[in-house]
Amino acid sequence: MHTESQADSSIQPLIEEIRHKHGGALLAILVYGSWLRGKRDTMLDFYVLVENYKTLDSAWQGWMCRLLPPNVYHIHHKRDEVKSAGQELRAKYALLTLKRFREAMQHDFHSYFWARFAQPCEILYVRDEATRAGLSEAMKQAASTFLRRVLPSMGDSFSSEELWTRGLALTYQCELRTESSNRGESIYAFDPGYYDAVTAVFAQQNASLSRAEDDPVYYNHSSGFSRKLSSLNWWLRRVQGKMLSALRLVKAAFTFNEPLEYLLWKIERHSGIYIEPTARQLRHPLLFAWPLLWKLYRQGAFR
Repeated sequence: MHTESQADSSIQPLIEEIRHKHGGALLAILVYGSWLRGKRDTMLDFYVLVENYKTLDSAWQGWMCRLLPPNVYHIHHKRDEVKSAGQELRAKYALLTLKRFREAMQHDFHSYFWARFAQPCEILYVRDEATRAGLSEAMKQAASTFLRRVLPSMGDSFSSEELWTRGLALTYQCELRTESSNRGESIYAFDPGYYDAVTAVFAQQNASLSRAEDDPVYYNHSSGFSRKLSSLNWWLRRVQGKMLSALRLVKAAFTFNEPLEYLLWKIERHSGIYIEPTARQLRHPLLFAWPLLWKLYRQGAFR
């Protein structure tokens, strides 16, 4: 369901920068998100999976990643001035070990990891066959975890589209997001074949979901207890997610160069709302940017 491809030549310099930075510890580079849905006016989103944290700039960054994965970094590369008017190609990449990545897909209570990788992604680099096999299993587990956690929140019957749009909406509510409320619908609509195939495979392997052959309607066999528990679980994920999102923002201020500029750009791109930061907020976002973020929140820039 997830593909491996040669990197677009335009982003190859970013790939090489990551490979140079993390050397022998690098196991895989993945790309996910809006870039795969054809968006080119956006910053690329990479996931970088490593064997250990020895290639990070300092030991405390490794400890931060163990405590609250992933660490997020910003990289950019000057494009050829003749071809692209001197623009810079920018990306952010989230980094953690492959071991923690695989554990998250199966065991994490919060949806931060498995909701992202239940969606399509591409493998841009993989070190060896063992890593490729581990990634394949992790992706399958992400989709399975997503559907198992969403299914008890559904009614007795529904389509694959309703299942995925409902699930994506639930997981978006569990983070501080700038995207519109119908984001799940647009994500499903871009590649319905992928999501329908994942749902069909899950139904074949799990007694909690079924359908008649060639019937577009699925039937929910979740227990009454799991349905009652589902509302509580998603409420807990929302509470947990807001706190984790805030903590990750604080952590990113230490690892992400120009973090406030990036955050304001992302908020404006999705919500259309922008507030000009002061020079002091730009220089010291961790200390002085909170009133600005509160104003944006009050204006509905993110939830």
